[in-house]
Amino acid sequence: MSNEGKAQRDKIHRVGTISLGIVLVGYGIAFLTRLFYPGLAAEQILQWWPAIMIVLGAEVLLAGIGKKNFVIDKAAVVLLFLVVFFLFGMAGAEIAITGLTRLQWQ
Repeated sequence: MSNEGKAQRDKIHRVGTISLGIVLVGYGIAFLTRLFYPGLAAEQILQWWPAIMIVLGAEVLLAGIGKKNFVIDKAAVVLLFLVVFFLFGMAGAEIAITGLTRLQWQ
């Protein structure tokens, strides 16, 4: 590959990769915090899911303003939504398990 082709490829911003990183770190910190503060319910953490759309939209807008060459990283966006669905599934499983445990003790 020529130097010109490498320079062009380096200038292209892949939209979605920063959003994915922010979401993974944010939700990771939230669920880690939940381990130390059990009063923080999974439902409270999952109520912040619209923030994912805001972060992704902000990244798209900033990429469009600052750089002419940007590509939406489809793999990162798909992975972002898979992570969200996984979080919803885990929270749903936890709610079901804790609900069953409460029913057994009543």
